Order: sequence, then structure tokens, then C-alpha cells
Amino acid sequence: DRAVVAAHHLAKDFSWPGRAARALLDGHNPYDVIQATGPYPFNVGLFYPLPAAVASLPFAPLPPAIAGTLFFGISSALLAYGLTRTKADLAKLPLFASAPFCMAAVLVQWAPLMTAAALTPALQFLTVAKPNIGLACWVYRPTVRGAIAAAAFAALTLLLLPTWPLEWREALHQAPRYKGPLFASSAGLILLLGAVAWRQREGRLFLAMAAVPQLSLFYDQLPLWLVPQTVWRSILLSAASWVAWWQWYPSRALDSSVAVAAPWVFWLIYVPA
Repeated sequence: DRAVVAAHHLAKDFSWPGRAARALLDGHNPYDVIQATGPYPFNVGLFYPLPAAVASLPFAPLPPAIAGTLFFGISSALLAYGLTRTKADLAKLPLFASAPFCMAAVLVQWAPLMTAAALTPALQFLTVAKPNIGLACWVYRPTVRGAIAAAAFAALTLLLLPTWPLEWREALHQAPRYKGPLFASSAGLILLLGAVAWRQREGRLFLAMAAVPQLSLFYDQLPLWLVPQTVWRSILLSAASWVAWWQWYPSRALDSSVAVAAPWVFWLIYVPA
């Protein structure tokens, strides 16, 4: 699809934190600089917290396409490292063949980095860059050190821009509102069955993912691939995700594409998980 690689798409969804990082380097307030001025990726203001911009600073001097490529490549490498640290996690490698991972690649999203933080506590300070999915990933392997590091990282960004939490909140008010699938409809109550495994990290991750606000456009659901504990279950979940993706794909250019995707994501990703 030519639109996917059109020059005006810059670094896809990474355009927001990438532009915010450049604004910081230039001494500007990114919440003032990044406003809705045109088509994607200029269609909304900065709905990322400032830690996302600070984490993106190493990529700021680079052309957008290269910056996005390197960001996603490093995120994927860290995720692969996390999955190969233990024999048990090797069973989750079919994650890389899932529709959510491919969607995250196309849109240069943060889900692989957040999933990597779930597997590698040393990366948990980055969870504040995307705190909704980051919180669910922290629940998978919670550490006090990781929580303190994340809080310290967020606190340090206040030195750069003390007002950013208020400005970020204002930006979120102008963005579409999304709910976790547990609260999106009455069918979401089915997901409470995951509570039977609450003593396991996979069960706690599942319940957290079901509750946190997220966009049901496949990529935010990538951490759910930490739930399957055998290779075949992971393969089956990946296969189901592609069935959901192909059901959504014809609607991708419509304003209602997220609404079309949501039930498929629920029934073919969340329920199997």
C-alpha cells in the first residue's frame, strides 16, 4: 500500500515522540509545538507523556524514517533478548509471527519495548513512556527497583518541563477515549475468568491488560503473547490474530476502523488468551 510508506507519514506513530524530542532539543515545549495541523501524523496533538519524548532523544537528530526504523529495531532486539533469556520464555517466540507485532512494526509502536520491559526488569523505567500498557507489563514481573526507577525517570522529566503532567492531561482530553476490553461491553465480563490464574504472572498480566485503556487496533495487545506457556498455544494465538486482522483489513481506511477491529480483537485474541 503506497500510503503506508508515503513521505508525509514520517516515522508513523513514532512521529509524535520523535518530534517532541526534537522540540526539547530546540528548547521548546513540545505540547505547544505539536498541535493538530493537518493529516496523519499531524492530525492530533501530543498525547504521549514527556518521558516518551525524553526516551526518544537519541533518535531526534536523525531523519524520521531512519529514527523510526532504529527505534523499532532496537525495541525488537530487546524483546528477542528477553524471550531468549530462559527456556520457558522461548515458547513465546511465535509472538514475532503475530498480527500485533506486524502492526506494531508498520506503525512503529511502543508495544514491543513495553513487552521487553515485562521480561527484563532493567528496562522497567521505560514503562512510564506508555504508562497504560507499561503498567500491565510491569505487573507481569513486578520489582520494587523497577517501580522506583520508573518513578525517578518520570520525576526527572519534571526538571525539564514541570507543567507537563497538566499539559499531557489536557492533550488527552482532546484525544479519543478508549477503555480496556473488560469495561468496553458486558461481554468483557468473560475476561474475569482469567482470575482463576491470578497466582501466576501470566494471569496477572492478562487481567491487567483486560483492564487498562488501550486502542483495539492489534498492536497494543502484543503483551498478551506472554500468556501462552507452550509453543503450540503461542502459534495458535498468532494464527487467531491473523484471522482477526483479515476480518478488519477491508475497513482500515474508514473512520470506524477501530470500532470494526475491536470485536475481532476481543473474540480472537483476548478470549483465546
